[in-house]
Amino acid sequence: MHPLLFSLKRRYNKEKLPDPFAYLYKWFDRVPKGVFQVGASSGQEIKGFIAQGIKKGVFVEPLPDAYLKLKEAAASQSGYITVNAVCAEIANKACSFYVSDGGVASSLLRPTGVLTIHPEVGFDMTPITLESTTVDEIAADLRANGRSDVVDSLDLLYMDAQGAELSVLKGAAGMLKQVLYVFTEVSRGGLYENEATHTQLTEYLDAHGYSLAFLYLNKHGWGDALYIRSSVFQG
Repeated sequence: MHPLLFSLKRRYNKEKLPDPFAYLYKWFDRVPKGVFQVGASSGQEIKGFIAQGIKKGVFVEPLPDAYLKLKEAAASQSGYITVNAVCAEIANKACSFYVSDGGVASSLLRPTGVLTIHPEVGFDMTPITLESTTVDEIAADLRANGRSDVVDSLDLLYMDAQGAELSVLKGAAGMLKQVLYVFTEVSRGGLYENEATHTQLTEYLDAHGYSLAFLYLNKHGWGDALYIRSSVFQG
């Protein structure tokens, strides 16, 4: 079995969801070179990235405790860089961040329907305050600090921002000109206050030259989507 067919396990259950790497290999004969992951949590997916041959990566996580575990998970890879920050549309802005039990469902947005769908995941409804940055700001800082070797290799933007994905994308205009693939958690809406729906994300990415390759939604209306730069498709 090709390493790209390694199965990723998602967070809330043991259900096998679509694997963007296997999809790209099977249908496009392509292997991503590097990943920029927003919402990397404790690094649960690091082993999967390594197994699939991803040698360069930037992994961003806002919560300090989760970040320490992320840093440890990525330590064996010289081409992996970890960043303790929260990505949004605008940098240097104080923002509210709602922290869930275990951290995995934490979000810039106030939780709503997720409290009913996943009652086992508790939230502190008094948010903490964090200073925002952007994907492009992180990329620029890394380049300025001599890590262009990593940043210039990134061709996959991988997001787990719990409803704040559109905000992240709006702060990634430069990165969207660079990467070929965007893999993200998506929702029909109703999980977090003012979250972007999969329809809104598709419209935004379409306007930036990406086409929807696959979309998975479970019975609760959330799942994953893969977008590919339109130029990758053969006419």
